[in-house]
Amino acid sequence: MGRRDISEIRRAEYAAAAYRALMRHGNQGTSLARVAEEAGASKANVLHYFKTKEALLAAALRHANAELLREAVLLLGEARSPLERIYAVIETNLSPTSFRPEVAHAWIALCAGVPHVPAYQRIQTVIYARMRSNLMGPLRRLLPREDAALMSDLMTTAIDGIWLRCGLSLDGVSQDEARVQLEAVLDARLPDSAARRAARLRMREVARILIKARGRSDRAPA
Repeated sequence: MGRRDISEIRRAEYAAAAYRALMRHGNQGTSLARVAEEAGASKANVLHYFKTKEALLAAALRHANAELLREAVLLLGEARSPLERIYAVIETNLSPTSFRPEVAHAWIALCAGVPHVPAYQRIQTVIYARMRSNLMGPLRRLLPREDAALMSDLMTTAIDGIWLRCGLSLDGVSQDEARVQLEAVLDARLPDSAARRAARLRMREVARILIKARGRSDRAPA
């Protein structure tokens, strides 16, 4: 295996370790030494690949986004209608693999640095652009452009708020509670209908099957 391949593997390992440390200790408690301990490596090894804590946490943010993106691609690939694509976005953001208080803690810790760290700003800009694209495509097929843009912004803001509450509330937020809130947002421009209910139920079931299959794959021996 070439030097570049080993470098990519180590960087990915340390990014994942940094993300785990963020979930447990928050931004203030996540140091290069703590990430090294989490990864089972020395601080010197981590510094070889990431010269600053900001660079390491930027990689952690990319790692977290990659996990969500993988689920989004799978769910969107199964969607057969605009309504199903909208529910694919919802189910991705409420996935039990990521929609948990400890994961929300890590996101909040990273997002707090967005106004101050250019690398975080660039990543967050990409995340919002992808979210808007995933929502605007199906919404434009269901609503006039202005209404679609408004609904896309409302959905993005609602999802952000739900994640914030998940991370800051002592009891977190359940998937069912979050779904009820997002349904209320959709009601503003997309009245309830048999097609909407069918799309909601199908994508929830598709998400359940994909997550179960992913769990089996993750447990399979190498």
